[in-house]
Amino acid sequence: MIKQHLQNLALTKLSQTKALLGLLEPFIQDKASIDAVLNKEYKIAIVANMSAGKSTFINAMFADDILPAYSQATTDCPVYIYSDDNPDNDKAIIEFMDDKKSVELSKDEVKHQLKFYARKDSSELDDKYKSVKEIHLHWDFFSLQNHDNVHLKFVIIDTPGPNNTDEFQDKHRDITKNIIQEEADMVLYLFDYGQIDTNLELSKGNIWDMIKQRKERDAGFEVFFIVNKIDMAFEDNRSIKEIKSSKTRDEFYQRLKDFWFFHENKAIEKIRNSAIKYGFSNPNIFTASAEYQKLVRMKAITSDDKEKLNTLKTLFKGVFKDDWDTELIDYLKISWIENRTRLHLDNIEQNILENVYHNIEVMLKNAKLDCADTSNKLKISYMPRNPNTKHFDKKTGKWISKDNTI
Repeated sequence: MIKQHLQNLALTKLSQTKALLGLLEPFIQDKASIDAVLNKEYKIAIVANMSAGKSTFINAMFADDILPAYSQATTDCPVYIYSDDNPDNDKAIIEFMDDKKSVELSKDEVKHQLKFYARKDSSELDDKYKSVKEIHLHWDFFSLQNHDNVHLKFVIIDTPGPNNTDEFQDKHRDITKNIIQEEADMVLYLFDYGQIDTNLELSKGNIWDMIKQRKERDAGFEVFFIVNKIDMAFEDNRSIKEIKSSKTRDEFYQRLKDFWFFHENKAIEKIRNSAIKYGFSNPNIFTASAEYQKLVRMKAITSDDKEKLNTLKTLFKGVFKDDWDTELIDYLKISWIENRTRLHLDNIEQNILENVYHNIEVMLKNAKLDCADTSNKLKISYMPRNPNTKHFDKKTGKWISKDNTI
């Protein structure tokens, strides 16, 4: 009866997997180790040098100004962000390095006080905001969220910029290095388009060095390379001779379209060459405009920001006509980065479930479970969410489409 019930069970959800584990508990010798794998949080660190727009990038993911974002380095401690799509859970917990008790900020307090706890311990800062060890922020992202029907829980980590030159330099570098080397399962590495040439080389203790060391130790370590502030490339594109010599507005838009993404592609190629040189053979590289993506997503913005956003929209309308809105979202790219991150998490989730299945299978064999009758043999299978288009390849650990694309 039990075997019949378990035949062709698709282990694609945590609830299903836990139900199976509960049913087979008498045969499982080390259930705790399996539970630890299933309940592990997948940590995604966002790293960048100072002023690359990291906090603005995360705020764009929030569709709100939650983290402080200034031109100078502002994040002084790691911020662990948990998104569960439940606004009732929004809060922040501040933990300190000294004997001060942890502080919990309510949803309303977060917007007003978090920026002070995240700052460096300057002489102007009130003592109650100093000596912060880490911040745990429970806040909902715009689209990238943890859901009950997905068992792989992720945490986003905002890290300090390790390249500032003040007395906090060593502290920030050590924090970021420890997170990359010991905590993070994945990294989103942001670059400032306007300073990209100064951030291409590896030197001892810089971010390239940190991720290279981790990659050498863990071949499966994933890094998404992101060129932020990509809208700055518009000015470089305007300097192209053919565009600069345009006689009319229509001619300008047409030539801009002809040379679309010209300097953006140059930036991508620079990152690609560096990534390959430092051990990332097939790097995932994206462009993004965090500032404009945030403005597009926010419910209320200032009149100056509206004017700024309308100027960008006018440009896209001139170049792409009726398709301007689709092209704008594609150019801003953060929604695409979020989708690719979710797909990566899905693949990791399927790998975990595959490993759990294998462990259960081994445990059942060790328990000498009677499966001699092949007609009633326990069969646990993995079915993709859309079985008509994809199948799970155990060799690669990925979902493969009928056309063999991932």
